[in-house]
Amino acid sequence: MGSNKIQKQLEKLENNLKNIIDKKEKEIQVLKEKLNNEPQEGGWIKIPETDYEVTKQVLHKDKSYDEIMKLKKPEEELLTLKMIGIICEHPDLIKELKMDSSSTNDDFFFKQPFPQNEKIGRVARFYADSDYAGLGCDGDSDDSDSNLGVRFVRALKGKKK
Repeated sequence: MGSNKIQKQLEKLENNLKNIIDKKEKEIQVLKEKLNNEPQEGGWIKIPETDYEVTKQVLHKDKSYDEIMKLKKPEEELLTLKMIGIICEHPDLIKELKMDSSSTNDDFFFKQPFPQNEKIGRVARFYADSDYAGLGCDGDSDDSDSNLGVRFVRALKGKKK
């Protein structure tokens, strides 16, 4: 075998190895992102007076509403305005979920409360800063905002919707 042929085989093998490494690094990155967006053990809190629990942390930051809806699991739903109202009646829960204006990094989408807005692709947002907390219901569903994520709710185990 000539040295040129051996050199070409070596280069081909090195390129194949590099491609495999690049592919595996991308797979690792995707899995890390999925893990970061999964509620961790104990990452759910029961919403008083309901048969639901809510994620402790805000998930899927810097994703559009449409992207988030594709990522949610079948048993997960968006937090509703009614549930937000119940949470607001429990100061300890408000504080634990950082819905007390203590964090602007915990803003999230919630279920659009107005059917006419939902029909035209509007989404609802919960936001807070050091002075106030508020609800907005007029954003487009394809908007992405690094300050927004989502809090999912799910029926308690053993409870039917």
